[in-house]
Amino acid sequence: MSKKTFIVFGLVVLVLAAVIPWLAFRADGDAANAEPVPSDLKAGQSLFETNCGTCHTLYAAGTDGNFGPNLDELLAPAGPLEGATVKQAEGRVLNAIEVGVDSSTTPGRMPGGILNEEQAKEVAAFVANTAGEG
Repeated sequence: MSKKTFIVFGLVVLVLAAVIPWLAFRADGDAANAEPVPSDLKAGQSLFETNCGTCHTLYAAGTDGNFGPNLDELLAPAGPLEGATVKQAEGRVLNAIEVGVDSSTTPGRMPGGILNEEQAKEVAAFVANTAGEG
């Protein structure tokens, strides 16, 4: 084999080593490309990640729970909520946090009272305002 073959092969490898990562990092759907959570919802995000993210999937929180329902699909299957539907979803989430959920279609139960009243309101606001973003 000639030196020219090795040089061409080396150049192809170098180009691919630069292009592939560049394409991967600019891909849509990456959590890094998600819109930042507004500062007034940050406390709710942190509480959700710690207390709810193990069971529930929510794109805005970056959680991929494997037991409870996917909250993006459950609360906002058509995309982010707006106006009055945000308040309705917030009330629904707040009720689930305070009272708990016992579903005959899902194994297990979401216990009520995991968070205090203020924390529950912060999580409900975060979930309702960010569900469906993914």
